[in-house]
Amino acid sequence: MELLLPYIPIDRYQAMSRGEELPDRAIGAVLFADIKGFTPLTEALAIELGPQRGPEELTHQLNRVYGALIDEVSTYHGSVIGFAGDAITCWFDSDEDGLRATTCALAMQAAMRKFSEVKTPAGVTISMAIKVAVAAGPVRRFLVGDPSSYIIDVLAGQTLEEMSAAEKIAAKGEVSLTKAVVEKLGDKVQVAEWRDDIKSGYTSAIIHGLNQVAAPDPWEDLPEGIVPEQMARAYLLPAVYERVVCGQGQFLAELRPANSLFLKFAGIDYDGDDRAGEILDAYVRWVQEIVNHYEGSLIQLTIGDKGSYLYVAFGAPAAHDDDAVRAVATALALQKPPSNIPQIRDIQVGICRGQMRTGAYGSSFRRTYGVLGDKVNLAARLMNAAPAGEIWCDHETVHAAGSVIDFEELPAIMVKGKSEPVNVYRPLGVKNKAQGVGAQVRIIGRKAERALLAESIQSLKENKGRVIVIEGEAGIGKSLLVYDLQQQAHQEGIETLTGSGEAVEISTPYYGWRGVFNQLFGISILEDHDSQLRHFLETIENQP
Repeated sequence: MELLLPYIPIDRYQAMSRGEELPDRAIGAVLFADIKGFTPLTEALAIELGPQRGPEELTHQLNRVYGALIDEVSTYHGSVIGFAGDAITCWFDSDEDGLRATTCALAMQAAMRKFSEVKTPAGVTISMAIKVAVAAGPVRRFLVGDPSSYIIDVLAGQTLEEMSAAEKIAAKGEVSLTKAVVEKLGDKVQVAEWRDDIKSGYTSAIIHGLNQVAAPDPWEDLPEGIVPEQMARAYLLPAVYERVVCGQGQFLAELRPANSLFLKFAGIDYDGDDRAGEILDAYVRWVQEIVNHYEGSLIQLTIGDKGSYLYVAFGAPAAHDDDAVRAVATALALQKPPSNIPQIRDIQVGICRGQMRTGAYGSSFRRTYGVLGDKVNLAARLMNAAPAGEIWCDHETVHAAGSVIDFEELPAIMVKGKSEPVNVYRPLGVKNKAQGVGAQVRIIGRKAERALLAESIQSLKENKGRVIVIEGEAGIGKSLLVYDLQQQAHQEGIETLTGSGEAVEISTPYYGWRGVFNQLFGISILEDHDSQLRHFLETIENQP
């Protein structure tokens, strides 16, 4: 049980131990700390130590840094609510003027100085730093998701939006405060300068320090085992839970190819709608149902009034040969929200594929499982650049999924962090493999097989149907024979309907028949479910 506790925010665990629920409205301070330097450290360690020892050493360095920072959060009675890449979001309940959070932010900067330069085993020096932002005010606190899958603790509301703006104007090594926090602290705070975030319109301050600091107020230790394991396990992905309880948590660190899917959505009034938590929970559960169907992992949920986003990984912790296909198929299924949640709108999706660092990281007090890397950042960039209702993918995803998914190439775009334009592609839908698969390929040989197929067509013309099974190893030309059969049938004036199976759809009932019925009733796979149903009903109603 003690292995599971660090995956739960400490204030949530305290409430669980008392049999209480945390209120969904609270007042306090939010702290966001973003660590810079782990990406170049990852690359250096992978080169020096290889794909196995590199991630192990990286995890050691991650835990050292996070351990020092999270200790400061705990010292000032803060709770780490969530991780987002190399950043953490922390909550300081009842810290209405932000003094505890600001004291903590300055203490975190001081703790980070001993990690300002990290030397790799080969002597390469990597610079490390953090920037910290603090906001204070009312927030919403939600617990969303299916407990049998994974539940997520999140903060939401305008105060988070102000914190995000303050974070954007800060540089490495700086602490920024929202205007509201500075006004509440008054002469307790030393302001260095004011800066504007042009995009949001918010003004925030960079500070030198405090004239009066908050007193330490660490959390009390709780006896282990007072929260049932069944409740605690819901805070871990099922695959991570299985490895942790089996004592394999330390072996979660890996470098592996994976796909990152970022989905942005809007439409929920977090501050004004009392049902916001209910709506968000319903949407997250719907997303989880689709993600679980394709055996991906919902890693992260981040909330903001001007757009919230989900991060889904394919390839970690569970991997498949067709993870790129699964990622795109998931995005296509998520492209239009369900009709019973009309508030959700403006879906934007970005998908990228590449080498990721995966594993559990944090401290003995608070930790998480993450799938991180440069391609994760690029997927988020593509998500933000995509128009509402569209899915944008990188070249590596197209290369891995192009045999199953049809893509349209779009103009290359410039994104933050890249010196060259990035090639962008839009998925159109799943290919029907049995159609057109040999349009430009001539069959050589196979005379006996083709003769048998020709004979079956003649029998069909005489109203004598039959079943033919074409089987064999991959790559020997089974699909070409099917195509040849279609061509022969077409020459005889016989209509053919085709269906196909995909490993990614192995658990979808009657998936192989969908192509048949789509062709029979003229249904497009790009239509949403309601439109497909309407098209089907109109077609059968017009039949004699």
